[in-house]
Amino acid sequence: MLTPFEVATHVVLGREAAAARELDAAPPPRTPVAAFEHELLRALSRPPCLVGFSGGRDSSAVLALAVRVARKAGLPDPVPVTLRFRGAPDAREDEWQERVIAHVGIDEWVRLSLDGEADLVGPTAAGLMDRGGLRYPYNVHLVAPMVAAARGGSLVTGLGGDETLSPGSRALAVLARHVSPSRRDVLRVALALGPKRARAHVLERRHPLRFDWLRDEANRKLAQAWARDLAARPLRRDRELRAWWTERYLRLTIASLARLGEEENVEVLHPFASAASVAALARAGGAWGFPSRDAAMHVLFGDVLPAAVTQRPTKASFNSVLWNRHTKAFVAGLQPDELGDALGDLGLHEIVDPGALRAHWSGPVPRANSFLLLQACWLARRVAPGRR
Repeated sequence: MLTPFEVATHVVLGREAAAARELDAAPPPRTPVAAFEHELLRALSRPPCLVGFSGGRDSSAVLALAVRVARKAGLPDPVPVTLRFRGAPDAREDEWQERVIAHVGIDEWVRLSLDGEADLVGPTAAGLMDRGGLRYPYNVHLVAPMVAAARGGSLVTGLGGDETLSPGSRALAVLARHVSPSRRDVLRVALALGPKRARAHVLERRHPLRFDWLRDEANRKLAQAWARDLAARPLRRDRELRAWWTERYLRLTIASLARLGEEENVEVLHPFASAASVAALARAGGAWGFPSRDAAMHVLFGDVLPAAVTQRPTKASFNSVLWNRHTKAFVAGLQPDELGDALGDLGLHEIVDPGALRAHWSGPVPRANSFLLLQACWLARRVAPGRR
């Protein structure tokens, strides 16, 4: 369950002890690739096996590895499933997708063309919320069409690729001699090696997390909580990975995706975010971790993908897909008293400033941390039609 504060900020902190126990009970760490392949074999053994494929590095790696596993095991090839969004050039990756598909040599490819129906309160998200209330994270509905396409089988995602394959902190990179230190790195390393309380104090003062739509006291509490959470994260990369796997935001995301799967009789699997994979990556990278994201991609997937893909520097953006015509129409038609009523129904009057929120949503590029709040306000208006 999300707290009102989490709905208002899309910031979910804390860790789950049960997840830590599950990680401790995972089988002895194998190589990361072997752990990935184990998850992929599970998915391929429940056909049809679809792989969410955007053309980015993580989904390309998952697809290429799944093809190798399928052919080695004598199973049908996985089927990539791609969302293509009309009128959203920042989300287009056609050239990269075509390159990877040609490289892995598969024929079947499901491409789902979507328009404004994929936005924050468009038909897809609205349908999910009407059936089951607010869903975390705010973009989970983008997975729903892929789950529907895999009905009765399995869907593989690239969830966790960014978190598990990226290097650790700048301070750790300096200590590991992965980068050349600068003058500012002296302070970074000193802070990283200092007491947690001192780290939290400095982070809160120098790098506070705040949002325009929160009231002053709420922003103060957010900055404190965020700083304490950052300060508590281990410096060692292997321990940081294990701690990440227990974080509430990840556990809630995995549970939300599993719920989508249950609704369509689909098993949703995440090779980068399985317990065995995280344990294996922690062991392979050790205390220092991989020197860079490029290095991790080369070591793990250099034999299944060309260097142009594993070293790709660009990434698509989906904000224009999410903030589309349905969302813009909802914001434009939301009267001040309606917004106030919605925030009251959500228990957010002490946390969110209605005027500041309206101003933020009226700006050119609203922050994604306000997207779940927008969905919550939409849902509150949906279930309270008498106030319209």
